[in-house]
Amino acid sequence: MHNVTLGWRTPVEDAELVDLTIARGGVAEPGWWDRIRPHSLGWVAARTSDDKLVGFVNVAWDGCDHAFLIDTKTHPSHQHQGLGTTVVKLAISETRSAGCEWLFVDYVADLA
Repeated sequence: MHNVTLGWRTPVEDAELVDLTIARGGVAEPGWWDRIRPHSLGWVAARTSDDKLVGFVNVAWDGCDHAFLIDTKTHPSHQHQGLGTTVVKLAISETRSAGCEWLFVDYVADLA
């Protein structure tokens, strides 16, 4: 995780998330982030020293005390280095700071 900076609610462009999603083998829909962002409590963006987005997680919420951890993404060049765990830990901390009592997470069994 060398030369990676984390930010809470820092600017993230839709095109960056499309690129990150495609890089990790996902299917990206342009415009997705622009539609989802207004429903987010916040998000964590992980960037390299040259400002490339290499990690991301979104925290959607109900506007009260329930939050949902979704869309965790790590660029293949930064996987298996603890970046995903670090991004999620910051999201958890910020969600607690916002006063949420619940943070729901879905996952596939092989990633448990």
